[in-house]
Amino acid sequence: MKLPFIHREQALPGTAAGTDRRGRGIFYGWWIVAAGAVIWVFNGMTYSYGLSVFYTSIIHDVGWTRTQLAGAISLSRLESGLLGGLGGFLVDKFGPRPVMLFGITMMSLGFIALSMVHTLLQFYLVFILMVAVGSSLSHAVPIDTTAANWFVRKRGRVFGILRGAIAVGALGVTLLALFIEAYGWRTAFVGVGIGTFALGIPAALIMRRRPEHYGLLPDGDPRPELSAVDTVATDAEAEPSSAAATVDEAAEEAIGLTGRQALRTRAFWTISFGFALRLMVTGAVTLHAIPIVEDLGYSRAVAASVLGTIGITSLTGRLGGGWICDLLGTKRVVVFSVFTLAISALVLAFAQNLWMVMLFVAIYAPSYGAQAAAMPTMRADHFGRRSYGVISGLSGMVQTTGSMIGPFFAAYVYDTTGSYQIAFLIFAVLLLISAALFLTLERPRYR
Repeated sequence: MKLPFIHREQALPGTAAGTDRRGRGIFYGWWIVAAGAVIWVFNGMTYSYGLSVFYTSIIHDVGWTRTQLAGAISLSRLESGLLGGLGGFLVDKFGPRPVMLFGITMMSLGFIALSMVHTLLQFYLVFILMVAVGSSLSHAVPIDTTAANWFVRKRGRVFGILRGAIAVGALGVTLLALFIEAYGWRTAFVGVGIGTFALGIPAALIMRRRPEHYGLLPDGDPRPELSAVDTVATDAEAEPSSAAATVDEAAEEAIGLTGRQALRTRAFWTISFGFALRLMVTGAVTLHAIPIVEDLGYSRAVAASVLGTIGITSLTGRLGGGWICDLLGTKRVVVFSVFTLAISALVLAFAQNLWMVMLFVAIYAPSYGAQAAAMPTMRADHFGRRSYGVISGLSGMVQTTGSMIGPFFAAYVYDTTGSYQIAFLIFAVLLLISAALFLTLERPRYR
């Protein structure tokens, strides 16, 4: 069964004309990975991990409670999850570039606007309507979808690199904390907005939807000689002619399920709810790590370095976990790492000093990193490339319940009891339930 290819000799940027389609030179998919990694590095420093630094700085300056500020972040994750399905549809229909360009612009303007807020309502509106919208349309769904389309055999390693980029970005959290201490969180938001635009726009322009649209195969595999069939472009980005035909139905079935078909599978709901429980815990840790360490009597700089240590230590799990996923399959990686996450939650629940916190980091970070690489890989393995964007977005709508509830629940427990202990004991139990869910998964169909 042959897949359709673009019938043209146009070379992709960054490659010699005609080089890739004969199997020599740098496969263009690696340029896409590099561009996605640049975006994730900066996001890791300023958003994924950096929000925790802004979180404590704003609380100390403005006087809002942890629950009040965490509520905005939780609602933004709910919105991002609800937008995930729409974002996935847009990426599958129009390609990643236009979606990412819009999202990066919105996120950049949102960060700059945050520097000018003075009330809690203003913060909620700007963060939810601009920053969260921009993030959901410029990061996970479009980058993951593009990577899943360009790689199959090496997919775990690719997602390990992309998620590893977030961990590299975590190294900059300490620098961000020092910058905020020196110039204030408002100035820092302006700088983050400018940086998001300056780095994100060029990276987004490198993205392309699928290798087949450029006469290539996933993973850079050599392309078989074309038969006498018509080969036409189906990518809106490739400016197809009005006579372009639709992609052959049999070929499409060979590369995955539609969103509607995926929704009818047990695997979709198992994966979605299993990762929702995991995201409940990891979302809470990322936001509350700095407050937890500060509550033990350590400085903000020390607390920020602990968060940075989580990021860089998770790099071993992200890269190693992605590689192991390609060798042994995602199920083994996910079940084991979720179980060890449960152990780490118990350690943090009883942490009384920095040594116990570092023990938590040593257990938590590699497990957290391995799942970060395994999560998008598992979705692609089970549902294929055909509608990965839509399926990823729909799954994200379910998973967002965890990332929304976790940070808010931990903040509420702290504000009512003066401690995070009860929250993390409950998190440990939920993670064991998550591991049990993943154990029930059947062998993936598309691998």
